[in-house]
Amino acid sequence: MTRSGVSCQHNCLSLATAAAEMKAVAAQNSRVKDPVYHVILSWPESEKPTDDQAFDCALHAMDAVGMGGHQYVFAIHHDTDNVHLHMTVNRVHPDSYNAVYPDRDYFKLDYAMRELELRYGWAHDNGPYSVTNSTGKPEISWSASKPKFQGKQPTRAADMEHHLDQESLHTYCRGEPREAVASLLKKKSLTWQKLHAELARYGLGMKPKGRGMGIYSLDDLSLVPIKASDMHEALSKARLEKRLGDYEERRVSQELMALMSYDKFVSPRRNPEDRQQRRSERANLRRALRARYEAYRTKFVYRRVDKEWVKQQFKRIRDDARQQRLDIRVRIRNPKDRKAFYSILAFETLRAREELKTKISKMRAELKNDPSNKRLSYREWVEKEAATGDPGAISQLRGFAYGEKRAAKAEGANRFEFALDLDPRYQSIDGMLGVVRKNGSVIYRRAAGDPGFVDLGGQFSFPGQVVDSELITRAIRAMPNISASGAALRITGSTEFKRSVVEALVDERYAGPLADPELEQLLRKVKAERDAQQRSRSGPRGG
Repeated sequence: MTRSGVSCQHNCLSLATAAAEMKAVAAQNSRVKDPVYHVILSWPESEKPTDDQAFDCALHAMDAVGMGGHQYVFAIHHDTDNVHLHMTVNRVHPDSYNAVYPDRDYFKLDYAMRELELRYGWAHDNGPYSVTNSTGKPEISWSASKPKFQGKQPTRAADMEHHLDQESLHTYCRGEPREAVASLLKKKSLTWQKLHAELARYGLGMKPKGRGMGIYSLDDLSLVPIKASDMHEALSKARLEKRLGDYEERRVSQELMALMSYDKFVSPRRNPEDRQQRRSERANLRRALRARYEAYRTKFVYRRVDKEWVKQQFKRIRDDARQQRLDIRVRIRNPKDRKAFYSILAFETLRAREELKTKISKMRAELKNDPSNKRLSYREWVEKEAATGDPGAISQLRGFAYGEKRAAKAEGANRFEFALDLDPRYQSIDGMLGVVRKNGSVIYRRAAGDPGFVDLGGQFSFPGQVVDSELITRAIRAMPNISASGAALRITGSTEFKRSVVEALVDERYAGPLADPELEQLLRKVKAERDAQQRSRSGPRGG
């Protein structure tokens, strides 16, 4: 207890020296610029935890984010309506000097809060996780049915999909159904009933929701609908009513919903309780897997050449040289001879030091290149665990594959590939702003803010809705020179996109081959047409 009445707990020598102790430990890891991890735990007015309970909660939260054993100072404040506790934790471990930057700590802490609420019988707060009793006993699971956790990707909804192996309604609507609706919106004969019918073919419906329009699943009305404008910007209520008049209810029979329908599990209908149980089992396996990786990451200690041993080796060379110099002074009486021996000794000492430096450099290089001395990334560690047959790791690899598939779909189908192993390049392009994304790719946006194109390394994709000749030309000018390598350019996407790219390639005098024989033929045809137009404009030459 401090003089001001604040209850504190720490694991340092004293509260007065805690800051200095933490600073000294943090200084051992020169890469850490922000060694203090700060979190506030707060209780509602109705809950009055004891100091021991509050401190226990803080220790549990530390373990949840992989910081067990780190230096900490906790302080409880009772001077507000809500009891709250400040957690100040040193990111750098006092023994290994490894720094911990918790991945997705928001979710880990929220899960830990649900555990503490169950432990002490407190009321459950809202968050990414909620407590259910579907199996007859309290169970912590994702709050997937709440709309505020169903946002656009990448958001917490993307994390929910990744953990539960489910395709969200948002992702489903942004796929094939969106393409079908986009084609329908181009037709002048569009009506409310035609729009309803097209949506129904994909197991979807539309109706007013709040001040806008909502898209919902006809197969599972319990699913939270998404905003219609999230599916396509032209489906906003204002735009639709301006074009089609007042909203009309759907007059489409259920039998017309035959083409396909949304199923977030993409599997045959199963018993809901069995499905919930399997989903919980997968989530628990992956949660335990992540906890094991965090433990591996925290405990991993890099092997390094011992600094004390290095110091002793140089000291030994220095002491030997000093002793030999004394011997020369005693044994050699002639000043000229003594000076010559000193020179030889200096040369041999220098050579010994250089040999030691070479030896140390070699030892350090061997340690650096030793696979067992490299801390694995989460993906690498999971792959290694999956190779041993670990069910949680196998499930997580499946989740990785689904995530990559969703990411590839999100980048758009219109693209051209260079058939070369290249890294994305950041470059200046007139009229466009390049931004390096977290995955290393570079997205180039136009002044209007539309996505433009994305350099994925070895290929350019065009995820935006507006892919015109100007954008394609800029992308072609930005792509690497593949003509010299003989690599063929592969163009994929809509027929209109392919035609536009071929025409732009002709205009930019592209001299390399195309992977598609039909497009190669089209390239020659367009080139011949352009040459003929050029000759006709030039006119006949007189003699």
